[in-house]
Amino acid sequence: MRAAVVAALVTILAAACSPVTVGSGVTMLTPLVVVLHGLGGSGGDTRTFGFDEIEGVLVAHPDGVERSWNAGTCCGKAHEQRVDDVARLDALVARMVAEEGADPDRVYAVGFSNGAMMAYAWACGSRTPAGIGVVGGARVAPCPDPGPVAVVAVHGDADRSVPIGGGVGPRSVTRHDYPSLDESLAPFPDAVRIVLPGVGHEWRPGTADVLWQRLRTAVRQP
Repeated sequence: MRAAVVAALVTILAAACSPVTVGSGVTMLTPLVVVLHGLGGSGGDTRTFGFDEIEGVLVAHPDGVERSWNAGTCCGKAHEQRVDDVARLDALVARMVAEEGADPDRVYAVGFSNGAMMAYAWACGSRTPAGIGVVGGARVAPCPDPGPVAVVAVHGDADRSVPIGGGVGPRSVTRHDYPSLDESLAPFPDAVRIVLPGVGHEWRPGTADVLWQRLRTAVRQP
């Protein structure tokens, strides 16, 4: 693995880690899934989410600054230090397009909790993602003009950390007053909502397959 990719704090775990050439000089670029960890987590934690078992994709597991993402009005040290995580993720994708054969038109962000919030922020602040999958997260970034991006939101109706109806959850670590799922998805009228009855603040087995089946056909619009 190139040192530049290592320096970007990305681990590539994929079935195909370089462009595939078909026929006479025709190169097939590879879709890229960027998996974003929750507050207090790391890129290593997201390797258990299930995306590395999906064939034919590149998977990136970046680390947030001090185990956090600046997703707008939350969370952790990344927010306190005003880290520009949108720019960091854009730079990561640009490097992977140049060095790993990632398809710039098929980039997908998926995240849990603070990582889901960062996926929202990325879609709201950049035209890079073709689609995002958010699990147990709320949108805490302004989103006046998100552009045509596919959104799939998974949320447990028993989530006590980031309540589906909004507010400060009784088990919230951040004590942030979150918007509801409806408010979070307001800028994305075509978003797919998947509400899990009786499920709390967690990433459930099989979630990667559910998200990928709905995101994989999304292509970035010019």
